[in-house]
Amino acid sequence: MTHNGHKEVRKTAIQFWHDLLRRSPDAFWQTGDLSDLLEYFKENRAADNHIADSQKSLEGECYICQEKSAFEISRPKGGGAVNWRETLKCSNCGMINRWRSCLHLFEALCKPTEEDRVYLTETLSPVYEELAKRYPLMQSSEYFAHAPLGEMVEMVPRNVRNEDVTQLTFPDASFDSVLCFDVLEHVPDYRAALHEFCRVLSPGGRLILSVPFSFREETTVRAVVEEDGSICHLMEPCYHGDPLSSDGVLSYYDFGMELSDELKKAGFSKSSVLWYESKHWGYLGENVTYVARKPGKWKARLAGLIQSITARHVTKSLTLSVSGNDR
Repeated sequence: MTHNGHKEVRKTAIQFWHDLLRRSPDAFWQTGDLSDLLEYFKENRAADNHIADSQKSLEGECYICQEKSAFEISRPKGGGAVNWRETLKCSNCGMINRWRSCLHLFEALCKPTEEDRVYLTETLSPVYEELAKRYPLMQSSEYFAHAPLGEMVEMVPRNVRNEDVTQLTFPDASFDSVLCFDVLEHVPDYRAALHEFCRVLSPGGRLILSVPFSFREETTVRAVVEEDGSICHLMEPCYHGDPLSSDGVLSYYDFGMELSDELKKAGFSKSSVLWYESKHWGYLGENVTYVARKPGKWKARLAGLIQSITARHVTKSLTLSVSGNDR
């Protein structure tokens, strides 16, 4: 699909901008298309590299613990470029860049309350620990291939609900928000997962989704599952950290801008790509997050009405056509 073939990425609510900018004049959040992303990151990459080469930490404020922090900059043991998403650990609470930024975005955009029904697609992580403190009605899960879906699995330090995101056991409209942070790339049938996220959201609910981003229009397929269950690697295998396995978990995709289109096909009415950078909050590097919204009740009813009218019109046209042919 060409760049012009994609719809322009939608802007987020003005209030979201005002809230962030009021809290930090240094904060810089934007939406845009792929050319905007590439140009922005190109301009800022040299500045980020200079910080990595000249500093061991970055002074700022942590959104999670609301304290002044020295965000630790960690380089790969073998050398090479800093993976900003996985570093900038807060000196107080220990939360890294992508964890802090995803929670920051969720609360700034969705403005959840303690009564909100939140579903998080992970349980054995610091993200869960933080969200559980704030949202007592939150539900979460991990995936255990050989355990019954929807059941609790005994683990330490807590029991964990077993869910397959491609076939969730929750009823329709169970949640106000679904949070999926760096999980979707490990799901071979990610489209089924998007449909399930939309199904379990209440009308008007939001999905906050972070994934590895390829900075291309198209999604890059790294591996596929064959009919016999074997895995065919199309690229060098890439494994991410996994709390359930010391071997890590395979990444099947590096997602591109077209994921926004896939979200709409899954039933979401709005889909945006957000990128952000803030020295004050300790967010450096090439950070991208998807935000999608399920249609509200009136939009769903309108869509159903249009579909019903269209179906009746097609049926009437076919009836008239058949009748005409019988004469």
